[in-house]
Formats: sequence, structure tokens, C-alpha cells
Amino acid sequence: MNNADKQILFDAGDEVWFSAADKGRLRGSIQKLNPTRARVRSGAGFWNVPYGGLNHVCELRAEERRKRIVRLMEVDAEARDLMDRHGLADWSFRSNDAEKKLGVCRYREKRILLSRWHAANGARGQVTDTILHEIAHALAGMSAGHGPAWKTIAQQLGATPKSRAPETEQTRNKREIAKTKFKAGDSVSFNIRGKTRSGVIERINPKRAKVRCLGNTWSVPYTRLNLRESA
Repeated sequence: MNNADKQILFDAGDEVWFSAADKGRLRGSIQKLNPTRARVRSGAGFWNVPYGGLNHVCELRAEERRKRIVRLMEVDAEARDLMDRHGLADWSFRSNDAEKKLGVCRYREKRILLSRWHAANGARGQVTDTILHEIAHALAGMSAGHGPAWKTIAQQLGATPKSRAPETEQTRNKREIAKTKFKAGDSVSFNIRGKTRSGVIERINPKRAKVRCLGNTWSVPYTRLNLRESA
């Protein structure tokens, strides 16, 4: 299991132990889950800690979270079996840290990606449906999109022939937890289009914050925002 996959063991708000140079062992609270590191607050300081360097304070919670890894392995095996059965033996499968998209079909790479959080926490039937949804894309081809050809294949495979799946409970919970950390007037930073930007929250909307940044306004998911530390 690589460092990125270990992200599945943690949620924002978890109390964890970690080690920091010249500080020894510290206890902190996870503020945000990034692709390969968690942003952890300990006292007045913040650290970006690789997931492999984190340990739960509560052993019962650690044991419960380890079940997610078992689930990931089961989903991986299921995806491989379904892909092989439907003629995609030369395609690869792996999970990613996506939150908005449950699955992605990478035609040129011959690869199907599945949201790690969806795989570990989604209803089992919905996870299977997502895998079949992406297999249908692979079989229909890039030009098919979500058109009639794709819908026909999706139905033949037993997948729901819809372009988007409903929001998962896990995604909704992560958004609501992140949302509680912000209010209008907060100075924040966020990464968008490959650049880190800074701005001020003008309005708190149900799913995104309206952020004013250098004369422009951005609608930013709460899970992508970081509070800027006061000087």
C-alpha cells in the first residue's frame, strides 16, 4: 500500500500522533486531506505530514479505519475481474483521490480510475455500477461520450445509463466538515488551474465559497480552501 492509498485511513478532524524534526512526537488534529499529505494542527503550528507518518490517537478508530483498506482490496479485485470479463484485460485499474468524479476512463492510457473514497465508503452496489459505467466508456470509445452508443453498452452491462451518479454521503460529509472552518471575511488560499491563489471569502454558499481574488471572483469547493495564517 503506497502513501497516497493510506489517505483512506484518515478523515478531517481525526486526532493523530506524528513526529516533527526537532520537536519529537506531537499530537494534533487533521485539518485537511491533501493528495499525499495531511495538514495537521498541533498547538499554534501547522505541519504537512505524509499519511505514512500518521497514527491514530484512538486505537479503536484505527482498527475501524483499517476495514477501509480491506474494502479497497475487494473493489480492486472486483474491478479487475469485471474488466477481464468484458474484454479489457490489457487495461489497468487504480484508485485516485478524486472527490467530485467517482470514476474516470483514460482512453489513451487504457486505464480506469475510481475515487478512493467512493470505493471504500460508497454503497457496494453503487461502486459496482461506477466500475461498469467506466467499462462502458472504454468499450464505446472516446467519441461516444454519454450518447446513445454508450447508453446501449451501459444497459447491456447492467450499469445505470446516466452521465452522473448522485453525490455520495462521504463527499457530502467531507464538504460539510470543511465548510464549518470558514466564514465570510476570512483570508484564504487555494490551488486552481495549477496555481496557488489568495483571496477573501465574500459569501458562504451551500457547496462552494465565493472568493474575491485580485479583481476576480472564484467559486471554490470548501475542501480546497486553506485559512491563511495571520502574520
